[in-house]
Amino acid sequence: LIMDKIKIRAIFLYEVKLGRKAAEMARNINKAFGKGTASERTVQRWFRKFSDGDENLEDEEGRGRPVAVNNDNLRTMVETDPRTTIRELADGLGISHSTVLDHLKQLGKIKKLDKWVPHDLNENQKNRHYEICSANHLRNKNDPFLDRIVTCDEKWILYDNRRRSAQWLDKDEVPKHFPKPKLTPCKVMVTVWWCDAGIIHYSFLNPGETITAERYCHEIDEMHKKLKTLCPGLVNRKSPILLHDNARPHISKVTLQKLNELGYETLLHPPYSPDLSPTDFYFFRHLYNFLREKIFKNQNDAQNAFQEFVASRTDAFYADGIKQLVSRWQKCIYANGSYFV
Repeated sequence: LIMDKIKIRAIFLYEVKLGRKAAEMARNINKAFGKGTASERTVQRWFRKFSDGDENLEDEEGRGRPVAVNNDNLRTMVETDPRTTIRELADGLGISHSTVLDHLKQLGKIKKLDKWVPHDLNENQKNRHYEICSANHLRNKNDPFLDRIVTCDEKWILYDNRRRSAQWLDKDEVPKHFPKPKLTPCKVMVTVWWCDAGIIHYSFLNPGETITAERYCHEIDEMHKKLKTLCPGLVNRKSPILLHDNARPHISKVTLQKLNELGYETLLHPPYSPDLSPTDFYFFRHLYNFLREKIFKNQNDAQNAFQEFVASRTDAFYADGIKQLVSRWQKCIYANGSYFV
């Protein structure tokens, strides 16, 4: 049964007068006159019109003819609010979802997931990032010191590093099943120390053990002994510069005393900035890619995999990681202390 537009709009108005909601109106009309008689989008449009007090049953001027889409307007809407939805764009421009998608494609716009940042920086923290990166960059420009940097951090290695992934299957083929990872997966923590000359020292914590100031100082002693063998000139003729984050064990009084005793300078490093830590943005990123999709039966397997990763790295790998600090400082400066892409 095909109904005249004016008649069906009169039914829309009748439903609104009875206090029906748009979704309920669409169900009632399609049930009474046949599926597809009233699209949800059409019902919503007339529901808003009638609810606003406009009871004219005629089309608005131009309604029903193809709508010309101004790509400049669409670009402005998307760039003003990159999180806006296709539905919101379609409603705002009075066009269909498919038309929005076609024009977004013309503009070269694609949907990407949000990028998480370590912390929502306030203005004071952004200024601190900017000041420290500017100071480090200027210092290195006037008196290069990258070859004096010793850097470190800790990381959990999960026993099961698989990621849930899609499967290419036939239409009627059932996906293979895999056990869901435990909420508290088995893991082991590794502490890593390195410089542009290579790996200096690493160690694994025992289950249930945590990094304390005392344990951290012990690691510093072990690292220092090995550094004297790896880079004797750095220890004997220069003073090493330690780059680590602001975790409590790293900045405790006992740690500061230990570093002073061994003659280490601590490089300025802003809080909430793993993007400025070579171990985070470089070493651990490559380690993650190496371990991805691997499964370990026990801690010993996880430790062996880490050792395989270390053995697979060349001297150039470490030198490149430290050199990237310069471009990282520059990017932070250009971003006025904000996180950068």
